[in-house]
Amino acid sequence: MRAVHTAVALAVVSTLTLAGCSRGSGGSPDSTSGGKGAARPKNATMIMSTLNNPFFISVKNGAQAEAKKLGFALNVQNANNSDTTALNLATSAVSKQVGALIIDPVSTQSATSAVNQANGAKIPILGFDRRPSGGTLASFIGYDAIEAGRRSADALAKSLGAKGQVVEIQGLLGTNVAQDRSKGFEQEIAKSPGIKVVAKQAANFDRATALDTMTNILQAHPGIDGVYAANDEMAMGVLAALKSRGLAGKVQLVGNDGISDALQAINAGQMYATNAESPYALGQQVARLTAQVLAGKAVKDNQVLEGKLTTKDTVKAYARTLVGLGDSADVPASLR
Repeated sequence: MRAVHTAVALAVVSTLTLAGCSRGSGGSPDSTSGGKGAARPKNATMIMSTLNNPFFISVKNGAQAEAKKLGFALNVQNANNSDTTALNLATSAVSKQVGALIIDPVSTQSATSAVNQANGAKIPILGFDRRPSGGTLASFIGYDAIEAGRRSADALAKSLGAKGQVVEIQGLLGTNVAQDRSKGFEQEIAKSPGIKVVAKQAANFDRATALDTMTNILQAHPGIDGVYAANDEMAMGVLAALKSRGLAGKVQLVGNDGISDALQAINAGQMYATNAESPYALGQQVARLTAQVLAGKAVKDNQVLEGKLTTKDTVKAYARTLVGLGDSADVPASLR
């Protein structure tokens, strides 16, 4: 297994070449596709699906810090999980002829209209985290969601000795990230015939929704042994439900993202693991790609980052890695 500080340096490790991964990207080498061409205005608008989630706040922080270093103005906008708001913000940015538009779609299908507007105006548009289902992107960058689900399933199986009853809490199913994390989890957990998935419900990547969902599941399945939550915000909602029944640390819990609250819970023995995917590092990489596009340089159509499974044995090393990236805000005080 690779050392934590190596795996979570989070450089781009490969280019996605499968046809399914190139959907909504590609195109000719001009200002729309992000190929070599004239330099663009040194500004960009970044439309976030939400800023009510610590993961996306950290993405914003990483992107803004890196954009400042690279010398371009980055205007971050919050779509508040509204497809309509996201489209309106994109329309406004296109009308202002920004140097580049960066989007994290609320839902993958709805983002196509924004991509098409940018394409029509010859404004390069980059996507991250969630992939639009149509249009032409200058580049897309995100973590390997299928592998994240597989890694989390493997960790949960190991924590249970490959037997027991488990629950899957899914994300926002209108996004490819939620779909792929669920796909990876289900593929891998099926390799442990001694494990039975007794409940599977979506909680939309939201902590409060996950708390309510898990509370209801525990009423129907009080004897579960483990839970996989597709992001750490939901894992924290699940943990709150487990705590209310005195099950924290007894029911094995695995999440995804590596937010501060999850790292603290892992260190305290209340959560088994998370597939840590530094949002701050993702924001840094988005800003670096944007700077290349604004300079008229060619960039790869698709780039993938890899996370790292983080348990109590490795959580302190992972925290040190975040601090090394400049991301002390995502490190709980107990791990600094």
